[in-house]
Amino acid sequence: MRLIAGVAISVVTVSVLWNSPALADPSPSPADAAPQAGSRFACVTAPDDPTGGAYTTPTLLFIPAGAVPTLNARVIVSLDMQGPTAPDRFAVGATSGGNARLGFQPGLGAELGLPGGFTLGAGTNWVGGDSAGPNVAAGLSPYFQVRYHILGATDGRGFQIGTSATYKFVGFGANGAGTSQDPGEVELAVSTQYRGRHLEVGLQAVVGKDFATTDADGEVHAYAVARPIPEVAVGAASQVRIGLVSQPGEPPADVIAGGIASLTLGHWQLGALGGESTVGLGVPTTVKVQVGALGEVFGTARF
Repeated sequence: MRLIAGVAISVVTVSVLWNSPALADPSPSPADAAPQAGSRFACVTAPDDPTGGAYTTPTLLFIPAGAVPTLNARVIVSLDMQGPTAPDRFAVGATSGGNARLGFQPGLGAELGLPGGFTLGAGTNWVGGDSAGPNVAAGLSPYFQVRYHILGATDGRGFQIGTSATYKFVGFGANGAGTSQDPGEVELAVSTQYRGRHLEVGLQAVVGKDFATTDADGEVHAYAVARPIPEVAVGAASQVRIGLVSQPGEPPADVIAGGIASLTLGHWQLGALGGESTVGLGVPTTVKVQVGALGEVFGTARF
């Protein structure tokens, strides 16, 4: 009986200690707790998805389908290098055809996540943008953007659909028409993405309308990457622009294509593109199309 009583006392003692506050699982900290119900503008702390979440992509040629987490900010810094290139960039040297041997185009953008799946963006990112004649400042193409996450998980997994409207101060001034007085253009886009464990693909359709002329164009953007590990993406991206309504002397189409790579570590991302571009190099009076080498590096950070 003494043995049985001793075992019973031991079991009760262990049970009490195990359920005491000292040994219980710690309660979640305020920083990890979900926002209180009814707080529409509570800052959402998204999990550190090493692939970047639904609000970013491995190339700047593609507008993400997802929204930046509520009240989070994302900053994008980029540099494009093309040679030869139209003389609307920070250029070095000159060719016999009037183009520069090598041109540089910096970009700086910022995005702010809002409630309801909306994201506001602004900056001077030229990547994949228009040529604007000899006016280097005009070639920076400042923009404002609003995008909306239509469908998909907020962690970016699976199928995603988003839409965006972008206003750029510089329109389609491909032959010197772009000036500081140019009323600019508006672009409407629909982005679709599928993001799996080892594969990610995206397809995007864009329609643009210039306010200074009757010009209008359509664009198709696409990318596909493999992820040997979640943090690394390697693949290819392309952009094709076709003039739906063009002025005499303007190139009928532009193409950008190349290999891409991206490294994402928590809130930080580094990416690069190496390939070819015809932006600003079209020869509309002949069937000849001049192609230039294109390099791009960019970095993003979410706060």
